[in-house]
Amino acid sequence: KREAEEAKKAEQAEEKAKKEAELAAKEKAKIEAKEAKKAKQAEAKAKKEAELAAKEKAKIEAEEAKKAKQAEEKAKKEAELAAKERAKMEAEEAKERAKREAEEAKERAKWKAKAAKEKAKREAEEAKKAEQAEAKAKKEAELAAKEKAKREAEEAKERAKREAEEAEKAKQAEAKAKREAELAAKEEARKEAEEAKERAKREAEVAKKAEEALRAELYEGMVKLVVVPPIDLGQMEKLEKDLRQVEDLRLVLVGGSVDEGSQIVVSAGKPIPLIDILREMPPVEQVVKKGNEIQITLKAE
Repeated sequence: KREAEEAKKAEQAEEKAKKEAELAAKEKAKIEAKEAKKAKQAEAKAKKEAELAAKEKAKIEAEEAKKAKQAEEKAKKEAELAAKERAKMEAEEAKERAKREAEEAKERAKWKAKAAKEKAKREAEEAKKAEQAEAKAKKEAELAAKEKAKREAEEAKERAKREAEEAEKAKQAEAKAKREAELAAKEEARKEAEEAKERAKREAEVAKKAEEALRAELYEGMVKLVVVPPIDLGQMEKLEKDLRQVEDLRLVLVGGSVDEGSQIVVSAGKPIPLIDILREMPPVEQVVKKGNEIQITLKAE
């Protein structure tokens, strides 16, 4: 712009010199003709130098643009690799967490089954002792029958009968306790499953509400978009093209580095649901709000 103004001023000076030369031609024709010629030569020289400077400047700007594009391609590739690595780590962590939870649930069930088994064993031992006591009493009754009268034998028989009934009751109590232990273990397992299901449902509802609140947020004025690595060049170009087509949204700046990924600054002329708009764009994989920024993960072509 300055070179153009200087050229314009030079032309105006030449025109002025010509007019002055014509007015003073009668008195200083020869001297002013020479001065006019020198001024014209100076103008031509200045014009030529301006053209050379403009060509040199254009060459430098082209080289800088080429370097910027190469840096952008490198940053996108590194961003793609980082995103893949992060997704792999998250999947492994989720798998490990599920494995631990399954092992803990299995260990709890095992412990409960063991406790029920121990209880049944104790009750069986008690029932066995009762049977042994019954046998002992019967034997005593038989021995007493030989020594004592019929009355004593009947009393022993009656006592043996009572003890047998008690043994039968103990056996029934053992079976009942075993069934109750099994039912209690099943009921507790069912409650734990229902609680886990309800907890997962609550967490899903909270996540859904958070996402709906995020989607409903409106943006106005300057907003910084950060495209996280890895970045595909083709997808990045599509994203910029889509942003330029959004009504009331202006693309202010596009930049970035190898370490931080690409950064895009946009300006919204009026409140718009920017996160919803970004999520609908074909090249976008994920949109996350982080502080005052919006982080974008692009799809890999």
